[in-house]
Amino acid sequence: MPQGWDSAQQPWDASPQPQPLAGTDDRDDLHRLGSAYRRLRRVATFTALGYFVIFLFLSGYAPSMMTSKITGGLTTGLVLGLLQLPVALAAIALYERIARKHVDPLATAIRERAEQAAAAAAPRPERQGRSGRPAWQQPTGGARA
Repeated sequence: MPQGWDSAQQPWDASPQPQPLAGTDDRDDLHRLGSAYRRLRRVATFTALGYFVIFLFLSGYAPSMMTSKITGGLTTGLVLGLLQLPVALAAIALYERIARKHVDPLATAIRERAEQAAAAAAPRPERQGRSGRPAWQQPTGGARA
């Protein structure tokens, strides 16, 4: 061992200590928010895409059903094709309804807690003197001319 070498543990030898889990409630809320958002996307996507896939499947594998006439020149395929717009609008309405009921309250609570934590950690504004400068820049007396 070289002369003057201290065998005590050096800071770079220390294993990092686990940080206390501050905000585990926030993590749980973020996890719930992510789960609710994923569920929301799946429901809306499967609503619209599911109908479209059924329409394509029927068009490809049941052409006789799709070309059957309902009245006059109106066929089943045309009616099902025209129904895609209302189904897409229903998927959008379902997306909004679920978002407002489940996702938005969680996101609002998380945002409010984050804003409160940021406000609590923010530095206090400096006091201003009469000249508009911070107090530490004010002259402190001394000789007057």
